Amino acid sequence: MRAARLHTIGGTLQLDTDVAEPIATDGEVIVEMAYASVNPLDIWVSRGAPGTAADNLPWIPGTEGTGHVNGAPVLVRGSGIGVMRQGVYAERVAVPAATLTPLPEGTDLAQAAALGVAGITAWHAVHTKGEITSADRVLVLGASGGVGAMAVQLAAATGATVYGQTGSEAKTAGILANGAAAAIVCRADTMAEALDGFTPTVVLDALGGGYTDVAITALANEGRLVSYGTSADEIVTINMRTFYRKAIVMKGYTGLRETVPEQTEILRHLLEEIAAGRLRVPIDAVLPLGDAADSHARLLAKQVEGKLVLHCRA
Repeated sequence: MRAARLHTIGGTLQLDTDVAEPIATDGEVIVEMAYASVNPLDIWVSRGAPGTAADNLPWIPGTEGTGHVNGAPVLVRGSGIGVMRQGVYAERVAVPAATLTPLPEGTDLAQAAALGVAGITAWHAVHTKGEITSADRVLVLGASGGVGAMAVQLAAATGATVYGQTGSEAKTAGILANGAAAAIVCRADTMAEALDGFTPTVVLDALGGGYTDVAITALANEGRLVSYGTSADEIVTINMRTFYRKAIVMKGYTGLRETVPEQTEILRHLLEEIAAGRLRVPIDAVLPLGDAADSHARLLAKQVEGKLVLHCRA
């Protein structure tokens, strides 16, 4: 069997062609994988944190994907797949039956594979954490990324006015296509000028680093900042006087604290939105399994607009 595996922590993924076939134990099933989503979490796990990759080399990354069980299409994610146990960058995997979400016949399996982490994170950022309504003005940092693209769509669907931030002029068209009223191109040190008087009531922050303090300064009084990523830097310095004088509310989100049933409920709603044409997962590229290492390199180089997906049978 073929699988993309890591042989040393921090090393380069290799396509191995002689991997032992998975064996299902009690409560598990074998999934014939079709597509595996590529997420930043896969990279952090491959570097040794979080998870158990260091103790289970060679390691197969991948926290979510789609495939078939006895010919029926399914979404696979949860229960520590790709973090606490081997992942889905493979032709076949043995996973707990509880990690499967049945998919309607005709579902685009590449779209569904890329939905989980990005869609659930965006859903919580917009609804449960940001509590965004039609009265809000929203700034999405990292709006061209996988989560950002979904967050723009979900926020715009509430009727809110949405601005999307990106570091690349080439990515503005995609942000606007996802429903943003404006796309701004800036770095942290130029963001205040780029906002040109736009005062958000909510900032969705996937970047951290220098962006967070600028976002707090830009926020309206009693504004909300939702943090769910640190693509720019995990170390953040903020002006506390600005923070408390404006009565800013800051919330964080991580999927690591949710149960599979909780996430599955949101997934089903998101799948319904996709089936109805009200939501889409922007996919930058579908790559063969052998290009898993390249997919990680492209993510790190910020060369991706939307999501990358691996074709497990190619």
